[in-house]
Amino acid sequence: MKNLTYSIEKIRELAKEPLTELLKTAKSEVNSAFAACCNACQNGLGLAPYDEQIEAAWELYNGRVIEMKTGEGKTISAVFAAFLHTLDDRGVHILTYNDYLVKRDFHWMKPIYDLLGVSVGFITEVTPKNERKSVYTCDVVYNTAKECGFDFLRDFVADKPEDILHKKFDVAIVDEADSILIDEARIPLVIAGSVPAKTDAELENAFAFIKTLTEKNYGLSEEDETAYLTDSGIEKAEEYFGVDLYEDRSQPILSDLNDCLKANFVLTEDVDYIVKDGAILIIDEFTGRAAKNRRYPGALQGAVELKHGIKAELRGVVMGTVPLQYFFRQYEHLSGMTGTVFPSEEEFELLYDLKPAKIPPHVPSRRVDRPMEIYYNYELKLAAIKREIIRAHEKGQPVLVGAESIEESELLTAELKSAGIEAAVLNAKNDEAEAEIIKNAGAFKTVTISTSMAGRGVDILLGGYDQSSREEAAGAGGLYVICTSMRESSRINRQLRGRTGRQGDVGESKAFTALDDLLMVKYELKKLLGRFRYPKYTEEAITDKNVVKEVERIQRISEGDRLAERKRLLKFSMISEKHREAIFNARKKFVTGENEPEFWQSDNSALIADDKYAVATEKFGGKAVNNLQRELILSVINEAWSDYLIYTSSLREGIHLTSVGGKNPVEEFNITSQRYYETMEEQVREDMAEGLERLLESENISDFVISKPESVYTYLQNESADELVKKPLMIQAVEGAKLLEDEEDEEKEESPENKGFWGRLFS
Repeated sequence: MKNLTYSIEKIRELAKEPLTELLKTAKSEVNSAFAACCNACQNGLGLAPYDEQIEAAWELYNGRVIEMKTGEGKTISAVFAAFLHTLDDRGVHILTYNDYLVKRDFHWMKPIYDLLGVSVGFITEVTPKNERKSVYTCDVVYNTAKECGFDFLRDFVADKPEDILHKKFDVAIVDEADSILIDEARIPLVIAGSVPAKTDAELENAFAFIKTLTEKNYGLSEEDETAYLTDSGIEKAEEYFGVDLYEDRSQPILSDLNDCLKANFVLTEDVDYIVKDGAILIIDEFTGRAAKNRRYPGALQGAVELKHGIKAELRGVVMGTVPLQYFFRQYEHLSGMTGTVFPSEEEFELLYDLKPAKIPPHVPSRRVDRPMEIYYNYELKLAAIKREIIRAHEKGQPVLVGAESIEESELLTAELKSAGIEAAVLNAKNDEAEAEIIKNAGAFKTVTISTSMAGRGVDILLGGYDQSSREEAAGAGGLYVICTSMRESSRINRQLRGRTGRQGDVGESKAFTALDDLLMVKYELKKLLGRFRYPKYTEEAITDKNVVKEVERIQRISEGDRLAERKRLLKFSMISEKHREAIFNARKKFVTGENEPEFWQSDNSALIADDKYAVATEKFGGKAVNNLQRELILSVINEAWSDYLIYTSSLREGIHLTSVGGKNPVEEFNITSQRYYETMEEQVREDMAEGLERLLESENISDFVISKPESVYTYLQNESADELVKKPLMIQAVEGAKLLEDEEDEEKEESPENKGFWGRLFS
């Protein structure tokens, strides 16, 4: 693109010209390119883009993350930005949250692309592998972020050039950017090789022990969402297992105990996960959906399955992982769009170096955000919410309630039913009915209860999907959004509020909270206020300014902790991602033929003496031996990398113990991981030398067997940085139920010595 200036007036004027004429100059003139898009949009969809949509497209093209309210037309803006990128000969991936949005946006926008002469395709979870390769050759591809990432991992385990799916990573435009780039940034995508499930006797033994504990044997930390053994619990464990828990050799037992403690006493059914069709389905904390194809890390998944008597049918060896935040760094150009950017401005810049841009609404918002109401306890808060729903319903106002959990959504539904009000419920148990439920949430006199609205992607039209009751709904006050609690991120509440007041519609919102809500207990509101300022019991809403101030401060503290957690994960994963990038790139060059493996013909290798390569080529033929060597090195790299992942996973489980000696767990993890990585090359050479010996012992080259998994499968792993704040049992025993706070010393991080360490490690 040569001329990088644009004028709305000029675009409007040019858009009147024939599309064929506009396309002739589109590659060198932004005004012509945008005018061509406007023309195609008008002719293909019968829609005239707003000035604000064009402004948003320009910001997307220039690598910004834009804040654009729900219903303002982000989908069309993405098309305009994608078209500009294709004119620069860049392939574009438009990545969104779920398959529903992928298919909707592809079919909806395809007429524009067709008129512009741009090839476009889409990929969902069920798209066959042979079709994926073809789709990735299109100029623009609609896909979910996770499927695009899974295909990246599938390329890592490919054995032939034709099995590689991705062409290149030029441009990614991310829809629902806050959900994908921030909330799910820490979630690793995993590809594993299937092996038959086997009984984990050690885990089952640890689980059986946990079931013998009494309340005095363990403690709970609300703040860190963990469980731990008390003094008496440690004594009981040492007697049960016949070991000293403080010894290094007891680390596997400690790891299993921690997972079983968390599964039994921290994770709760219908809050953290549901059990459906004999499987554990994790509930996404931000969307309220059952997160399909997601697993808890390590043995925690098995511990939760044991809790419910579920026999796992599949166990696998992990062959590759990549956190989403690192996957997105494959792209040369990254941009995003969502309705709530600025609450996460710091994180967008920290993780992706993305600058935010605010796009004004086409029509000013008329939504009224009512002051938050605070109640003494949960029961009083629930009663107040019920009264508010009944009040709005009596005048016909559509109500959308954002509940905190499945349990709460079902409780509210039952309460309303007893009052003669039928509510539509959307939670992890029935999210397959999502589109049908949400599309009528704006109809006159309807009540809809949802566990979250983040990443839903379905517009709520005032008056229902066909807007047949629009006038009545507007006359009653428009869609009324009720948030039943303060969430750990204010952005979640803002996402919910943003569902009302669409494109200048009337609407209102209100949030409720209670002094004993989970967030208030976790961050110890009683301590923040002190016993002299903590309010006495009252059935009315609490209006004391001190209470309101501290309640709001807790949310800011929570948001700070979330950011700190992502920073910890970033530090934890940096070294492994450097290693992964090097391994992935080396392996891919062997697959494509860019590099030829020469382990067997190396004259300098002490492992391969007496020119055994020459003997092998004389016996089996040079071409056959070289093909086998290429196939074997791919398998050896996979095994070496899998061993690395197992080792570093085990290392993470116990790295918190280094804090006993006053060491920094992050530094120790990275130093130890680097040492292991440096041994991998020699291990690969030894395995290849052993392979040549096996080949020479074979009668026929076809007798040489390369072990591979029968199949591969993918899943998402719930991730955290618990290892950095986890407290060694010996310290827990000394200090009782208090958790070790995060002891990262910012001054130490910025010291010249520490900078030198990181600089050397990652140079």
